[in-house]
Amino acid sequence: MGEKNWVDFKAVKAAVTMQMVLDHYGVNWLRKSGDELRGKCPIHGGEGERSFHVNAGKGAFHCFSCQAKGNVLDLVAAMEKCSVRDAAVKLAEWFTLAQEGAGPPATKMAAAAAKNGAEGAAAVINPPLGFQLRVDGEHAYGVKRGLAKETLAHFGAGLCMSKGTFAGRFVVPLHNELGELVGYAGRAVDDREPKYLFPSSEKGFHKKYLLFNLHRVVKEMEAEHSVVIVEGFFDCMKVHQAGFPCVALLGSSLSAEQEEMLGAHFNRAVLFFDGDEAGRGATEDCLNRLSRKLFVRAVDLPDGKQPDMLDERELRELLEV
Repeated sequence: MGEKNWVDFKAVKAAVTMQMVLDHYGVNWLRKSGDELRGKCPIHGGEGERSFHVNAGKGAFHCFSCQAKGNVLDLVAAMEKCSVRDAAVKLAEWFTLAQEGAGPPATKMAAAAAKNGAEGAAAVINPPLGFQLRVDGEHAYGVKRGLAKETLAHFGAGLCMSKGTFAGRFVVPLHNELGELVGYAGRAVDDREPKYLFPSSEKGFHKKYLLFNLHRVVKEMEAEHSVVIVEGFFDCMKVHQAGFPCVALLGSSLSAEQEEMLGAHFNRAVLFFDGDEAGRGATEDCLNRLSRKLFVRAVDLPDGKQPDMLDERELRELLEV
């Protein structure tokens, strides 16, 4: 086997989580049920809304409809219709995997760069874009979600008018901590799947290194260094519109990298997650982890409610102390 296709199966399975693979494919419709994620199968589609089960802790999946099952290698093999070996090669390339002291020279160089910290990682993780999408900020979808035109303009959000992956989607620019544009998140305005779409990790984009709107909040931050933490960018824009500094996790889980950023910039936080199992699980996890770094309180929402469903009066009543 040539160096180009060198890959260590064991190293890939140890380094790549099931969640990383799901994020890569834009599979964000699964709902937490106990220790599992359940939903429509991304492999065969089908009608079963709860046929596909993922146990993130064990790194395993099983579709009770099409009978596909296994680990991250098996999932990629099924999605790509390729061999397990080819799936391992793809994963190693997508996530820039490396083993120190082993493998071909290029792999050793990647390991050395990663060991050097942020400077090495910055070369492959969330690189700044060299272009901007054409966006129609006047499109009715944003207003339909309860956002003022001034808010949409502030965030640069609107319907994507450019050709390509995000064409026809409602897009929101994503920036890193320095305010550099690193990608776009897109939301379908019709029934197409996936409902939410993020840039490909194949090109170095990873949500776990971002807090949506952090660069603006830090720039405008007052002395108290307080922030509201929500799940999604629509939630964040709505809370901002109500007058509160806000950042979003871009999901219902807090990464170690996001935890560090929050601890570095803020001394007070309000957890304001969705009123569902995933949201309550995220609240408990964030309370346990963030309370060691800053003062944290949580706002509970009724079942089925999300922050962006509330009007400004309701938001102020819940968030003002």
